Amino acid sequence: MLYKFKILLTDPSKNLWIQPTLGAIFAIIFSLLAVLGNYFIPVDYVLNITAETLSSLLNIIASSMLAVTTFSLSIMVSALTSTSNSATPRARPLIIENDYTRIAIASFISAFIYSVIAKIALGFEYYGVQGRFVLFISTILVLLYLIYTLIRWVQTISSLGSLSDALLKIEKKAAEGMLQYRLQPDLGASHSLPQQLSEYKILSEKIGYLCHVNLAHLQNLAEKYQCHIHICERPGTFVESQQLLLMLYPQKPFDLDAEALEKLWSDLRDCVVIDQNRSYSQDPRFGLQIMSEVGQRAMSASINDPTTAIQAIHAITRIILIEPSKDKKLELCEYPLLSIISLDLQDLIKPIFAPISRDSTANLEISMWLIRSLKIISRHAKEAELKESAIDEEKKVFQRSLSGLSFEPDREALRASFEQ
Repeated sequence: MLYKFKILLTDPSKNLWIQPTLGAIFAIIFSLLAVLGNYFIPVDYVLNITAETLSSLLNIIASSMLAVTTFSLSIMVSALTSTSNSATPRARPLIIENDYTRIAIASFISAFIYSVIAKIALGFEYYGVQGRFVLFISTILVLLYLIYTLIRWVQTISSLGSLSDALLKIEKKAAEGMLQYRLQPDLGASHSLPQQLSEYKILSEKIGYLCHVNLAHLQNLAEKYQCHIHICERPGTFVESQQLLLMLYPQKPFDLDAEALEKLWSDLRDCVVIDQNRSYSQDPRFGLQIMSEVGQRAMSASINDPTTAIQAIHAITRIILIEPSKDKKLELCEYPLLSIISLDLQDLIKPIFAPISRDSTANLEISMWLIRSLKIISRHAKEAELKESAIDEEKKVFQRSLSGLSFEPDREALRASFEQ
């Protein structure tokens, strides 16, 4: 349960409320703590700031921050809509994830709450002379911070929601997932299965995407019950009800009563999170498929933007061939009592390039770039399976594109590109 809550906190589409909530709590505490000045600062050492002066400053902050917050939220909604229309709806969480956007909105809401609470406390004569002086200094600091945040926010909204911004965010997220795969191809589990038949099997109770696997807790359970656990599906797989998820290989049959056994099954199922939507976490394929969607959409009749499709192809090539820096070591087996089904490397090629190729058979430039990118992958990929898949898909792209071109010089140019 805690693992699912942790996932919820890291999901940008579901945790947008956290920063404003924390900011609001901090603003309330910050505005009320000014009264401590009455106890720690001698009255002779402070200026006598009138309540009217403070009230004017707080009025400015309250009125302006309410408007700025409303404007910022409308900008964010527009950016999300623009990203969905120009790139893909699957890129929306990456826009929500933007740190500057989240900090700016949380800051504006917090400043509004700070000014309202401080103004109410001021009306009740909550602050003395020293308290008003501390509140005045605090308000000046808040104003300076808001000026800085507004300037940075202006820079952020200049590109927020644009297609180029979406492409950069998708590539960055996809590259992170691929790097993690390069470092831990099996998510830190082992490769080998015990040489025995599985006595216990855990089946799915839901239909949806396998989004996360809590390997750390599975390892703890395997140690506690002295068994090996095999994960039968990779994160990102669409599973159906009663589909096999886990297989247990105990060193000896479990000596547990019905209640304890049911608790173990429940704990094991809690380690496998199934949701309606896929997640970038633990799934290197998802980011590539999102980038492929951008390329497909760019070639639709309503958009017809070949340059964006070419940019998507370039990004896909970079993501597939990305390698971790030399100072990062390959982590093969962090969980020795766990094993997981290997990733089919063909899933990094065929489902990614084939849809773009199908949507651009009549476009010579796109077809040539697809062929060239697949050649680059086949030359530079370290895995033999990935090389073979790229070569096979290159042939299919050539045949598919050749059938879609009617102008003979275009067909000859495509042949020349393929035979290079």
